[in-house]
Amino acid sequence: MSAERAAGNGRRAQRGSLLLEFMVAAVLGLVLAVWAGHEWAQRARALQARSLAAWMGVARDAAEAFLARHAAELAAAGAADALAGQGYADWTAPRWDELRSAGLLAGGWQAMGPLRRTLGVRVMRDGACPGASCRVWALVHARPALRTPAGGVDEALVAEWLQAAEGRGLVVWPHRPGFLGGAGLRVPVPEEGVADWAPGVVALAARAPPGQGGEAGTGDADAYLRVRDARDPDFQGDVTVQGVVRSGTRLAARDSLQFERGWSVGEACAPEGVLGRVRDGVGVLACRRGIWSLLARPAGGGYMLNSRRGCLNATGGTSANPVTGTCACPTGYVMAQVAESGSIMAPEGLTMGFLCLSQQ
Repeated sequence: MSAERAAGNGRRAQRGSLLLEFMVAAVLGLVLAVWAGHEWAQRARALQARSLAAWMGVARDAAEAFLARHAAELAAAGAADALAGQGYADWTAPRWDELRSAGLLAGGWQAMGPLRRTLGVRVMRDGACPGASCRVWALVHARPALRTPAGGVDEALVAEWLQAAEGRGLVVWPHRPGFLGGAGLRVPVPEEGVADWAPGVVALAARAPPGQGGEAGTGDADAYLRVRDARDPDFQGDVTVQGVVRSGTRLAARDSLQFERGWSVGEACAPEGVLGRVRDGVGVLACRRGIWSLLARPAGGGYMLNSRRGCLNATGGTSANPVTGTCACPTGYVMAQVAESGSIMAPEGLTMGFLCLSQQ
């Protein structure tokens, strides 16, 4: 009987051990299932954030097309209905159906986007409008803000959206509720529709193309330069600079280099090594030891002068200086006689040859 009891106790202990293993396995499975579900939910929200950025990008392109098409009207617009004749009830907040009717937005674009968001657009102006300082730009923003169920800003979702926006995104952060912050930007939120600009709101800036209403000081990250920016701005127009233009290597000009102001040899100059031009005449100057010195000067030419025929040769052709077109030297040159033939009393007269030598 003793042996049978021991065997029964062993079987009961084995069954208890197996039950404990099953319970541990079940708990681990539940934990893994919860983790996988959470991970899947996070990935789904990340994809939705990226879809939101892409959807907003299409709307931003439509807003830029609106700014480009109506740049002049927007710069001069007064009342909100100034563009009513163009199909826009309020030019400061054009509706998406109005942009679609104008052919600026694809017909298949949906007004309700990812994460059950809608979009608003606000057109603004900076500077004196109309005028050279006028800048017209717009903000395309998602409604409502990206927030957690607890009411705070969903920073993880905002981070995914910013990454998808590729540096162009603007966000209203809780610590600075009056501004939209982005990559090196800080834009005051519009005064109209304050409820649309709660913390967690994300937006994209749109701008009019150069020469059509000006560039917005709040344009996207590719539309402006920062200090020590390594990108080539590739300006397509004239550039006016009041100060010194300094190059780290060399200055290259495809056409030519023009010195507008001239100097005289011997005048004071600075700094050492700069170049200039002669004030009255032709020549290149260099600043050496604090004074302008002649660096290069073209030949002054020469001419033949006859006592009877003047500036003509025996065949009636001209003997003038090819540099001046007359029997004279250019300004800054003196004549030096180098030849003489004939006689002042002879029928052919006296012919004298001259070269023009620089005085400097």
